[in-house]
Amino acid sequence: MAASRRLCLAIALFAASAGAAPAARAQGIIGEGAARLEGQVDALGAELEERLAAFSPTLAELARRVKLGGHVSAVWLDAQRDSQVFGERRQIWDARLFADVLLAQNAGPGDAVWLRSAALSFEWNLIRVGRKADDVGETYLELQGLLDSSWLNAQLGRFQIPVGEAYLRYSRGARDNPFLSNAVSGAWWWDEGVKLYGSDARGRFGYVASLGNGETPQDWGLDGGDQYTLKLFLNPTSWLHVSASGLYSGRTGDDSEPAEAALWLGEAWARAFGSGSAVPSWVYGALAPDGPGRLDSTLYLGADAVLTHPAGARLWLSYGSYEIDSAGRALYDRRLHGWLAELVLEGRLASPELRAFYVALRANGLGTYDGGEGYLLDVRTGRSLGYNLRALDAYSVAIGWRLTRWTTLKLEYTHQRFSLVRGARAALGDAADDTDFLGAELAVFF
Repeated sequence: MAASRRLCLAIALFAASAGAAPAARAQGIIGEGAARLEGQVDALGAELEERLAAFSPTLAELARRVKLGGHVSAVWLDAQRDSQVFGERRQIWDARLFADVLLAQNAGPGDAVWLRSAALSFEWNLIRVGRKADDVGETYLELQGLLDSSWLNAQLGRFQIPVGEAYLRYSRGARDNPFLSNAVSGAWWWDEGVKLYGSDARGRFGYVASLGNGETPQDWGLDGGDQYTLKLFLNPTSWLHVSASGLYSGRTGDDSEPAEAALWLGEAWARAFGSGSAVPSWVYGALAPDGPGRLDSTLYLGADAVLTHPAGARLWLSYGSYEIDSAGRALYDRRLHGWLAELVLEGRLASPELRAFYVALRANGLGTYDGGEGYLLDVRTGRSLGYNLRALDAYSVAIGWRLTRWTTLKLEYTHQRFSLVRGARAALGDAADDTDFLGAELAVFF
């Protein structure tokens, strides 16, 4: 399907959603049924808990301590090759299972509390972005309220790297993503190590800090790049959240095993220049050989602001700079810039009957934004564009319908723009054409 036709489809669907009266009637009918169903499920759950407690207090206590959950989503896609979302037309897009086990509460000698709670958390990724994963996501021991303080909490194990705000939409936070796709510039990925976090009692000011091994591959030993992170956040009012984040990672990789740093920006990460692609690389208009396998260091600095209006509007602004220092000449050093602006408008802004609907707009990008220096900005373009991208920008519109508190239906259209470094356009030609995708997702959370 041509890009113009896709855009017309998206606009038509967008315009159709503006018909408040038909949508309100549909929401009224389905909403009443959903409310009845949710009430019945809650009542059934309460009844089961009562019966289990009467049958076996031990089993009831076990059920209280062990919580299971997860999410699964199915998609329909009409996407061009190398678009941000690409795959089979109909497929399972994401499937994950979660388990939490409460180990202890209010532990300490006598009346003293040295530990408010201890718990194990586990995430099993079955499918991610349409591909079989079958691996471990977040898996950690969480200790809350150490020394009975809100300032000292810890996670030990494998967790999302606490940089920026985008990582909160991965793992368990997927249900908070108003789009089918993720931002091309959002900082995320898992790493193994120790994380500390805390805030004042009112949650107005806080921090998250971590020490990890600094490598993309799963490695439970702290013998990688010794990655350090610090995030400070402030909630000065009920409608404003701001945060500043920093990450430093030391030496990773060598010529026998090219470097792969832990932090991802969208679907890209710091790596040995040229690795993961057979496409020739142009640097300052001339062909350049692959760089050394080692990275000396990486440094990320970023800031986010989230403004939330109680009437039903949310604006998220983000910027980050990622410096990649190669062990070789400065020819292979790179500085990537990631930016994002996202606006979500709830249907209740127009009418109370439309409270289950929303519209979301997002513009974001990642790149060197330098005509002489490129990088692999999405691992999926390694076979076609390699390290010749100076910028990858994406513009998205989405319409969502929260059918129940467990299910959401989303429709998204995204236009993605590729910009190449000097010398690469003539050689790569049509491979760098802009791409589009139109997709629908039904997500179920439990």
